[in-house]
Formats: sequence, structure tokens, C-alpha cells
Amino acid sequence: MSRVSHKKPNTKPTAPTTASPTVVAPNEGRWWGLAAGGASGIVAWLAYPSVGLWPLALVAYVPLLVAIELRRPSARQAALWGWLTGTLLHLGVFGFLAYTMEHMSRMPPPLAWAVLLIHALVMGLHQAIFAALVQWTSTSGTDGAWRAIRRAAEVALLFAAVEFAVPYLFPWYLASAFYANPLWMQPADLLGVAGVSLLAMAVNALVAQAVVRPRLRVRLGAATAAVLVVWAGYGLWRMAQVDAAPVQRTLKTLIVQGNATVAEKLAEGAARLPMLDRVERLTRQADRAGVDLVVWPEGTMPFFWPPEDPDRPVKPSRAPPILRDTKRRQLKLVQELQIPMLFGTLRRTDPMWREPPRNAALLAWPDGRLWTYDKRILLAFGEYLPGTQWFPSLAEAIPGVSHMTPGATSGLVEVAGVRLLVNICYEALFGEFLRIEGKTADVLVNLTNDVWFGPPPAGELHLMVQQARPIELRRPLLRSTTTGVSACFDANGRMLQRTPSFQEATLRCDAQVKDLTSPYRLWGDLPMWGLTLMAAALAVRGRRRTRIDTRTDLA
Repeated sequence: MSRVSHKKPNTKPTAPTTASPTVVAPNEGRWWGLAAGGASGIVAWLAYPSVGLWPLALVAYVPLLVAIELRRPSARQAALWGWLTGTLLHLGVFGFLAYTMEHMSRMPPPLAWAVLLIHALVMGLHQAIFAALVQWTSTSGTDGAWRAIRRAAEVALLFAAVEFAVPYLFPWYLASAFYANPLWMQPADLLGVAGVSLLAMAVNALVAQAVVRPRLRVRLGAATAAVLVVWAGYGLWRMAQVDAAPVQRTLKTLIVQGNATVAEKLAEGAARLPMLDRVERLTRQADRAGVDLVVWPEGTMPFFWPPEDPDRPVKPSRAPPILRDTKRRQLKLVQELQIPMLFGTLRRTDPMWREPPRNAALLAWPDGRLWTYDKRILLAFGEYLPGTQWFPSLAEAIPGVSHMTPGATSGLVEVAGVRLLVNICYEALFGEFLRIEGKTADVLVNLTNDVWFGPPPAGELHLMVQQARPIELRRPLLRSTTTGVSACFDANGRMLQRTPSFQEATLRCDAQVKDLTSPYRLWGDLPMWGLTLMAAALAVRGRRRTRIDTRTDLA
């Protein structure tokens, strides 16, 4: 006979662990999650030009992260919330592309805005991937402050890996919001600009953990403060170290901004000559005393630069007199000023014009020497249409989309004993490319034409994504643009001078050459690839755990 226990069961409710977040059913709060994703997209947009509230980059993703942590959505739902974040962010930041498509490709406004929306939806997939990865790697539990800190580190690693490894048409980063405050950009000399994004997302994730776990706010707040103190401390130390390095040489330059217009760029024949007239007038009027180099922007020359081939004379029909006259005028100006001049132009390498043109930078010396660099990284949908290698008939099928061919030579050239790394427009967005090309360079020189992108903030945004290059490589940057912003940066990424947009202007810039190095100059993107592999392993492990939990629930 079995014994019956008369002991009363313990019906006292178990007190929840204070560190655990409040979790609701997976399907609840769908609209709340969309609202959080939308809020993150809008706040992130406000951190960039033209609004420029850069501190918001430290908290922009908090609503999205809190929604994922509290609502425990499916991976699909989390991706949808992140996609909304990315779409709104890219719509706000890249709104200027509608102007470009209207004025460059002659698209009607509704179609231009539709293409802009498609671009934002595609680019927003970065945030969608990030949100899905955050959901995959999330775990329920009550592990306390150290677990929350580790979770924040995982989120930051996932974000930096997605930003670094998933291709962008226009590479830009969460860290780019700090471009006007170089103190916060200094860690770029360790891991590149993606390393600064990792720190910024770590702050976002720690703040999100503090919101989700109220009883841990003091300790998580201390962890957030520690990240900011170490971040700023490194910046102060590194900037002081770079400033204290002795100056070996100084390159004195004159940067000229002619302020060409879209109408002039689209004009034909002699109607294009005012672009050249203005930069020549500005150069003559400027103070040129002691100048080592005059720099004109990308696309300054109004016509193709005729090829040099004494064995195959150019047919007159292929090289109209106005092209040859303009070339002679330019070389005569260099001889008259007795200063080397770097300028941008389109050029043909084939005298019969059977080969596509190249976007080039030419350096002319008073003694008649001529150095040429052809742009190596072309802008898709601007300088070439993807797919033309398989379907040649698509070449120049869309108005405003050129059909160019990339160059293959180095952009390194020496002027006045200073080694320059010349790059053109879009190429300055790629730190690893400039690192490999410019291992022996003393100064970075970028030629840009932003006239197609229209009114602000387009020019400021292009300046923003180039600002990390001087810090990564610890080299001064001279930037000459058609319509602004032309600027001079030192090796700390400080903007020493700049021009206003859409105005004629000149700058006298002294680039100080110092014997500096940085970890990024030595190892480039290799550590970020290692961190990306770690993030991939983290995502795979999280996905497997999610599938196991799902099978257990179904059982």
C-alpha cells in the first residue's frame, strides 16, 4: 500500500530574476517592432549631413535592438524591422540621387524617385541581415551584467562584420557620422573605419541592454562609460603623437574649384569652354608664390585629351581642332606659370577612338613632361553599366551612364621631392585600395567631380566618406572638387581648410610630410576579415541553436 503525502505543495510564486528582460509572445508586438525599426532609421539618418547630429550615431540602433531583445521575433520578422531601418536611412541619406537621375539621366521625377526607393530597399538589406543575425544569436537567460556585456560585444561584432563584408555601391559606415570630430575617428588606424563602427555599435548595444535590463543599468552604464573613455583616450593619445612627429618636408599647393554647372557639362562644342576659362582665371588671380603644385579637379578639361601617337596621326574627324587647341592652351599655361599642374580629363588611348575612353588625371611639367593616371575603380551606373561585358549593346544605352574602361597603372608620382598618390573620386572610398597603392606615398591627392549630385548634402557626404583615409594611412589628404567641397586634411584627419559648395574658390594648402605609420598601413583589412569569420561562426552557432530549440518546442 502506497503512502500518501499530506504535505502541501509550495504554491508560492518564484520571484523572477531581476536581470532578465521582459519577454512577450513571439507574434505579439509586430507593429511595435516596425515602429522601433522605423525610429532607428530616422534617428540614424539625422546623425549624417545635412542634419549632422553625430552623437545620435551612438544610440540610433537602440530602438531596433530593444525590440528584438524584448519581442523575441522570428528571424524573418527581425529582418523586416531591420530592413525598414535601412530603407529609411538610405532614403534620407541618398535622397540626392533623385536629382542626379533627373538631371543626368533625364528621368522624369516619378521614375527617379522610384529608382531611389529601389536603391534604398537594396542597400537596406545590410540592416536586414544585421537584424536577422542579432535574432539568431540571441539567448534567453539571466546571466547578469557580464552576460549582457558579452552580448553587446557580440552585437557590435555582427554589425561591423556586415558593414565590412557585404558590398555597398557607395561604401559608407556608421563611423562616418563622426567625420567632423576626428578625435572619435582615430581608431581607424587600427582596423580601418569599420573598427570605429564596431565601437559605436558597442555603445548602442550596451545602452539597449541597459534599457532591457533595468536592474543592471548602473553596471551597464559603467561599461558604456568605460568604452567611451578608452575610445576618447586613444584618440587624444594618438593625435598628440602624430602632431609631435617632426615635419620632414612641406608640399605647397594651390587647389582650384571652378564651379562648373550641369548645363556646361551637358553642352557641346565651344559652349563647354567657360569651365576651362574659370579655372584658368582663378589660377592666374591666386597667390602662387612658392607653390609647388597646382591642382585642378576631376573632369576640368572640357574635351577629350587627344592621344599621342606620332606613328599613327589622328584623323581630323577623330580629333576636331578644338580638342587640339585646348590641349595646346593647357600646356602653354603650365609653361607660362612655371609650376607643375595636376588636372582631370577624359582621354582616348586609341587614335581611331575605337576603344572606350578613360577617366584620367594628367600631371604636366613646365619642361613638357606629361604623366598620366587612369582611374582604376569605376563607379557602376555612372562610369559603366554592369553587364556590358556580356551584352555590349547595353553600352551607353542609358543617358548619363558612360561606357569607360579602367586603367591599370599606379597613381604614384613625385613632385618637388614628395611622393603623391593620385586617386580619382570614387577610389577614395576604398581604404585597402589606397593602402596597397600608396605604401610609399607621402601625400594623398584626390580629384573629384560632384556636380552631378546636385545641392547639399551630396558634396558633404562625399567628403565625409573620404575623411577616414588620412587617419588610416597617416598621410595628409588634398581634395580638389569641381563644385565643392575642396579641402585639406592633416594626418590626424583634421580638416584644415575647406571651400563652400557651388562657389568659385581657391585654397592654399601646405601638406606636411612626416615619417608616420599605423597598424592599418601594415596589416590592412586582415584583422577585420578575422573578426568577420568570428561573426560568421557566431551566426552559424546561433542558427543551429535556434533550430534545435524549434524542434524541441514542436516535440
